Amino acid sequence: MYKRILCISILACSLNTTVLADEPAPGGNEYTSTGSNAGIYFGGQLGISNMHYGSQYLIANNSVENTKFAGRGYLGYAFSQFIAAELGYDYYGYPKFKNSNGNTQDILQQGLDLVGKASLPLDYGFGLYIKGGLAWVHRSALNSNAGTFAQKNSNGKVTPVGALGINYWFAPNIAADLSWTKTMTVSDLPTIDFIALGLTYKINI
Repeated sequence: MYKRILCISILACSLNTTVLADEPAPGGNEYTSTGSNAGIYFGGQLGISNMHYGSQYLIANNSVENTKFAGRGYLGYAFSQFIAAELGYDYYGYPKFKNSNGNTQDILQQGLDLVGKASLPLDYGFGLYIKGGLAWVHRSALNSNAGTFAQKNSNGKVTPVGALGINYWFAPNIAADLSWTKTMTVSDLPTIDFIALGLTYKINI
């Protein structure tokens, strides 16, 4: 009699565990675990950059517009829901150098980056992440224009880069994110801040 009751109890517990495993976790939604599998993903970010060009690039009566429209496109591979790696192209924009006599000059700033990404999944489809790695930043030449501007040759340097962000999986393979990325000063290339909104699409293979 006791053996029969014990067998029935074990069977009931097993069925109950199976049902609970198929239900969403309390406080979460159906996309909470999205992105937990290894795989390829790609995405893009659009926002505002600040390139922090200062007095070393200016002569009397000069000024510079450092805040510009910027973007980033990237391809990544997620090893798990916690660890990934990304290769990105960075468009920082054209800082505009201006003189009081009306002369202006735009220089292109862009680059490539290779970063590791560590993520912390949260409830309701949200997650936090941090990135760190190296970026190659390139600036085109700033011509003196007969002494109007400080003469600077084109320059490309490798610099540390880091980012903080929050994302939200609102569809099975698609996430939106808000991030802040920063490169470090190296040689005569100043630090860059990039604040952006982005979308990520994960490929199921």
